[in-house]
Amino acid sequence: MIIHPFLSYLLKIKNMFKKNTARFIIVFVLAITGWLGYHASQSSFDYAFEKFFPIGNTETKSFETFRNTFENDYDFLLIALENHEGIFNSRFLLKVDSFAKDVIQLSYIKKVTAPTDLKIPIMVGMGMQYRSVLHPNNDSLLKKDIERIYQSKEFIGSFFSADSSSLCIIIQTDEKLSKKKSDKLIDEIENLISSYQFDKYYLAGKIKAQQIYLNKMQEEIIFFLFTSLILVLLMLIYLFRSLRHVVIPIIVILFSIIWQLGIMQLTGKKIDLLHILLPTILFVVGMSDVVHIMNKYQEELRKGISQISAIQNALRNVGLATLITSATTAIGFISLITSPILPVREFGLYTAMGVMIAFFITLLLLPSFIVLSSNKAQSKDNKHLDRFLKKLFIFSLRYQKWLILGSFIILAIGIAGSTQVKINIHLLEDLKESEPLKKEFKYFEQNYAGIRPFEMVANSKDSTSDLWNVKSIRFLLMVEEIAIRHFELGSVQSPLIFIRFFNRAIHAGSNKYYTIPSSNQELDSLLLKMRNSGFFPSDESKLYLTEDYSKARFSAKMHDIGSYRAQHIEETFMHELSQIENDSHIKIELTGSARLIDKNISYLSSSIIKGLGLAFLVIAILFGLIFQSFKMIGVALIPNIFPLIITSGMMGFMSMDLRVVTSIIFTIGFGIAVDDTIHLLSRYRIELSKGGSELYALKRAYLSSGKAILITSFIICSGFISMMLSGFLSIMQIGLLVTVLLLSAVLFDLLLLPSLILLTRKRHGKSNIK
Repeated sequence: MIIHPFLSYLLKIKNMFKKNTARFIIVFVLAITGWLGYHASQSSFDYAFEKFFPIGNTETKSFETFRNTFENDYDFLLIALENHEGIFNSRFLLKVDSFAKDVIQLSYIKKVTAPTDLKIPIMVGMGMQYRSVLHPNNDSLLKKDIERIYQSKEFIGSFFSADSSSLCIIIQTDEKLSKKKSDKLIDEIENLISSYQFDKYYLAGKIKAQQIYLNKMQEEIIFFLFTSLILVLLMLIYLFRSLRHVVIPIIVILFSIIWQLGIMQLTGKKIDLLHILLPTILFVVGMSDVVHIMNKYQEELRKGISQISAIQNALRNVGLATLITSATTAIGFISLITSPILPVREFGLYTAMGVMIAFFITLLLLPSFIVLSSNKAQSKDNKHLDRFLKKLFIFSLRYQKWLILGSFIILAIGIAGSTQVKINIHLLEDLKESEPLKKEFKYFEQNYAGIRPFEMVANSKDSTSDLWNVKSIRFLLMVEEIAIRHFELGSVQSPLIFIRFFNRAIHAGSNKYYTIPSSNQELDSLLLKMRNSGFFPSDESKLYLTEDYSKARFSAKMHDIGSYRAQHIEETFMHELSQIENDSHIKIELTGSARLIDKNISYLSSSIIKGLGLAFLVIAILFGLIFQSFKMIGVALIPNIFPLIITSGMMGFMSMDLRVVTSIIFTIGFGIAVDDTIHLLSRYRIELSKGGSELYALKRAYLSSGKAILITSFIICSGFISMMLSGFLSIMQIGLLVTVLLLSAVLFDLLLLPSLILLTRKRHGKSNIK
């Protein structure tokens, strides 16, 4: 029998199992736990939007260039205000104007634009004057204002709802505000709104979403851990029926969680949306190590031997398997480094580290606690579970062919469902429809142009040509019209808007001239007048056109149509654009934060395949080294491939879209699911080494490991089941899908794996496990 050198070394050290050594180990671990516990208590939460951008690819670099050239497209807040007497009521408009002036006085505010701030330029003589769009102090002018606003539609969907039920204030905040500053700003704005006693308001924006997300994350990390603790306690009580053997595993795993959170804090890692899963995953996965060792320890105690001998035998028999399962689980998480998304990579690395820390602490503390126990405290054997496993084993032997046939039928159904899985994401998709923030965002979707930023950049390919000439402007106008038609954009802010402004200004502010002249001669003359008048360029125009006229920005809001539909629209848009772009010196590029997130999603398929491929390869090599048989690699992997396809099929049939967060379920699910196979095959190999028949060895392995496999699987599933109560949709789906994956993996291990082992034995006349 091959035992890991480290485990062999521990078993040979007699002092390892003496009380003084056990006390020293416990004090040592307690000291480190106290130190790391202090740091863990300093943990903070993070929901940095930018960290979910793909790392190092061309789209991210293009967006960074765009942001450095112009500005961020997501540092804004929208406030929609309703008034029972109508939004064009003079008192209400004056109140809105006063409110906007108070908001601009707050910290971290760059710019506030309220409907009462809107002005349009009008040429008077040789100078430019600016006329207010609204005149709240003059009722007769106000009536004309309303007609002009809804006649030109220039501000509809951005500052006024189409049904005139509300108006909107647009606030631009400082970039990259910390959580503390963001929370302070949101609280001050909401307090200010309350003081003005508006009839109804809606507030949406990145920092508002960030506040809600982080607050929910703080609540849920405690909720998940507490719920998992209760469920695991019930499982342990059912399994061991001894208070001591329930408390010891809980202490061991809680120490592991404290260590991991402390290490995260020391390395500067904050807790984000993915990492709120980490304590729960470590709790239930780490408990698997403890349960397998404790279960074998109890078996040895029932033979009437001493506690020291019992724990030594337990480590000798299941220690290697436990080490290997910890390693395979860690491999499943480490494979997430293939993701282009930084939080997913970090989640994989830190969780893998936590799994190995849990194994290390289990190996140190569990024997030490047992050595210091005053008596054997033997738990009662669970006869019900034994009888159930015996019946299940007989069933798996009696119906081998039917089970294999049924497995492949289920596999075919799973493949059919998998073909229906879509990679898709929406803004705020993680929040349930009942969440107030989701309702507020929906309001802007339904009553305004939307909340999803649309950004497009036109670049001059030729350094000798710029974008501010008749030919270029005609081309940009066509591009803008195609973009509006395809993406159903609201009001587009671009350099072209300044031409429209100026054309209207020289025609006494008539909305009829809020357009770009159709005649090239007129347009050329207009461009010359704009430069000579000093109207253009201006500080505001620099947000849409660079000083050298080589880059132009087109910015708008659109409805949150989802990444799947947006990708198809983009392909159609770019195809139509290619038909007119061939002779132009201008290159059109779509960019922006929303598109960058879409691109993240488009990389998921290749990322999942790479991650699973890496996990399969490493675990297959591990199986080959352990069992010294290529054929057993297939026997071991088949029962763990089927659950992946079944889970994918379930997603397809239930119309669950694949998202950034839910993409991790396959790699981590595989890493956890394969543990049961390892325990059963390792136990089978040990039984074979005792000289019994192969069928008898399989039966002994099945009944011995099967009990721990069932209990640990239920414990792990209980942790993921608690996630189904999450307020985040993705976390809830992870809980459901991983539970389905792990339960189906247990069924395939207990029903299909024995048949595969026996089939291999029949074909080759002897076992393939050495």
